Amino acid sequence: MKKLALLPILLILSTVYADNANVSLNYKDIVEPNETVEIDIKIKNTSTTYLWKCKASVDLGLLGDEIQYFTIISEPSWNEKIQIGSSVNGKIKIKISSDADNVKLRIPIIVSGEEGGCPGGCTPFMEGPFYVEMTVKNKGIEIFNYAESLYNEGKYEEAMEKYDEAKKYFLNYFDDKNARICLIKARNCEGHLKLNSGIPYFNAGDLDNAKKEFEDAKSIFESIDNEEMVETCEQWIEKCISPSTTPPTSTTPPPTTLAPTTSSPTTPPVTTPLATSSPQGSTTKIISLFLLLIAIASVIIITIKITKK
Repeated sequence: MKKLALLPILLILSTVYADNANVSLNYKDIVEPNETVEIDIKIKNTSTTYLWKCKASVDLGLLGDEIQYFTIISEPSWNEKIQIGSSVNGKIKIKISSDADNVKLRIPIIVSGEEGGCPGGCTPFMEGPFYVEMTVKNKGIEIFNYAESLYNEGKYEEAMEKYDEAKKYFLNYFDDKNARICLIKARNCEGHLKLNSGIPYFNAGDLDNAKKEFEDAKSIFESIDNEEMVETCEQWIEKCISPSTTPPTSTTPPPTTLAPTTSSPTTPPVTTPLATSSPQGSTTKIISLFLLLIAIASVIIITIKITKK
């Protein structure tokens, strides 16, 4: 039974004390490609009068390369007056780019508005920047790397499952290129499993079933243009057709499908039993020969007697 590990979602809460307001930011520390992220903002008025026309926004002028890894969906604004000691809440929503992979983002947030007893006495204000720091972790990459380690250990069935899982993440990130790589890797694992499933049949002398498994494996490897493994499969198939040949050994560097470690099965020679006489037949021949000798002796005796007369 598979065990599911529940990973906690880490939230960062920071409060910054400024001239006119306390600004609290609450956001996820680790995000994923193609994820929509919400940055919760709380503004508490600490000035000597009210605040109004407030807005929380990303300071684009302070952004460097980070700007290519996300887009701004929405930013909050408040038209109501924020009295002394009162608070307002809102969210900045951003969309993480699909091609962000293990990227650290440092996003500057500013709060702006007006302060004072308007009309006539309002003055603009701006607080910040307050920095939101998060890491974009590509789960597809992490799972793919784990699948690679399983493949290198020869754990093809487990690796195939992880390649399929990584492929789903890449498709979710609209990363068709890496999704295609995962598909090919998973098919490669399937080919190794098919090839390995034929070896027990081969070792047991069941060459028909072994040949079928090897041919299926060859077809899979051909579909992904793995010429080296296609050649290995052909060697196994040839061995099934001509059992007297030496079993093939794989030339593929680890991980590889191993050749059988036991000696190849051989068909025991068919022997034809030699023709032998039965004991009853031998006795009959001896009696006949004895009677023949008696008859010859009798003839000789009779002949001698006649001659003497």
